[in-house]
Amino acid sequence: MTEKRKNLPAILFIGLFFALCVFFSLGMLLPGAADAAEGGDMPHLLVDGRISETYRDDFEEWFSKHFAYRDILVDAFSVLKEKVFHTGNDQVLVGQDGFLFFDETLADYTGSDPMTDEELNDAADALKNLSDYAEAHGAKFLFLCAPNKNTIYPEKMPALTKCAADPDASNLSRLLPLLDERGVLYADVRAALLEAKEERLVYHKRDTHWNNEGARIAVNAVLEKAGIPLDLFGEPLEKMTRDFRGDLDSLLYPRTPRFDDEYVLNLGDRFQYVTGGSGLMNLDIVTQQVSDKIIGMGRSLVFRDSFGSALIPYFASCSGSARFHRALPFRIDLLEDPETGETIDTDLVVIEIAERNLRNLISSDARISE
Repeated sequence: MTEKRKNLPAILFIGLFFALCVFFSLGMLLPGAADAAEGGDMPHLLVDGRISETYRDDFEEWFSKHFAYRDILVDAFSVLKEKVFHTGNDQVLVGQDGFLFFDETLADYTGSDPMTDEELNDAADALKNLSDYAEAHGAKFLFLCAPNKNTIYPEKMPALTKCAADPDASNLSRLLPLLDERGVLYADVRAALLEAKEERLVYHKRDTHWNNEGARIAVNAVLEKAGIPLDLFGEPLEKMTRDFRGDLDSLLYPRTPRFDDEYVLNLGDRFQYVTGGSGLMNLDIVTQQVSDKIIGMGRSLVFRDSFGSALIPYFASCSGSARFHRALPFRIDLLEDPETGETIDTDLVVIEIAERNLRNLISSDARISE
């Protein structure tokens, strides 16, 4: 074999490499080819009249997210990884039967990073302080932990991922007895969700969170535990649509949506948004019942994270007015009028937090001592 033939594969590889570089670089000149789902604007070489010292790194990071047809390539690569190798990326775990899981819940699932006894006591003390404050203002207080998806669907996790040997040693299982000791009311929805999943989906397959049916079960548990008689949400949801875009799916496939099933929630025109609009990820949302006759309770105040988004229509439809707030430490001072300092009559205060975020409860009562 001649020397030229020996070098042919290397020459072809190098030629292909440079051809692809040129293709993707020149492709950025085509309208829409370099549009990316994320990444921000192109960095500027000059900042305040001087050459930016970080321009090279900034441009490299920007280019890695904006080269031509990037999102299409990411989608294609994700299909290969999910369908053939059953792997995701640094944020998404590919489970079984089409289930995706959030990587941040893995430590809870494996028990690799448990909260210390001190951390659990600090979290329980914070909830106790918040509970006492709410009750001093005439409101019933209840804590709701939204279980991680793999707590409810451990059998759908990747086959090679080892579950913690003792589920009863989870952070949540260790926290609840501490709340019992302190007299803090809570709703443990794990058993109800585990029972319901035998009949229907209670979490989205391609999203981190519970679906409308799972949220219905959680709200019913809260209202029952709080002693609020209500039969608005007694029947399981049955009708489904396939138009839900999951957050985990979006992390895998930025370009091409793969829709998930969702139960249709039909609460009629029972409430309207007063402030914050219907953007469920907004910091502060206020709703008001449309009907003159209050169904359920007068006012509710719900502190929430992303799991709480699905709870909004339920609490809004059974409260004369409801406020949904995302902030840490919790704005427990919302129980008072900001101008007069007088107590605002409130029937129920709910603090909802995802299982993976239980550490965030520590010092969540900071506003009480301000």
